[in-house]
Amino acid sequence: MTTMNRSAPPGTDYSVGRHCLAGHGLRHELVDAQVQVLSSYLDKSSPEQLVAALDRLIFCCRASFREEEGLMARLGGQTDPAHRERHETVMTQLQQLRLTALNSDRGRLLASLILIDRELIAHVADAARAQGNESTSALLSFPPQVEAHH
Repeated sequence: MTTMNRSAPPGTDYSVGRHCLAGHGLRHELVDAQVQVLSSYLDKSSPEQLVAALDRLIFCCRASFREEEGLMARLGGQTDPAHRERHETVMTQLQQLRLTALNSDRGRLLASLILIDRELIAHVADAARAQGNESTSALLSFPPQVEAHH
């Protein structure tokens, strides 16, 4: 597997990040990674622990976004450029936060965490809504072939 976070120091352990690809729902792992980052902040964990939590979140976001874009491409033939741009914006924000996490004061760090958290929550909610709509559409588009027997 390719290391996803190129800004991480050499030797960074991605075993936790790989977990988000190992048979568990990516959306669940993404939310869990968000909670881990926020918990690290609230618990006043060491900066290194916060960066490790951010690495996991970045890894899970990339995996989730890649899976989502692949699914969109398979279903619609291409990904929506605005949606892909939203993914890139979130990834840029996460990378910037990771780069500045060790040197930021807690107020700035919290503001950045809130912005990213809101974006990810909205994104996960949109994905869940879209998945529900696809399931409903599939059910309505493909009714079972039932013959009436009297």
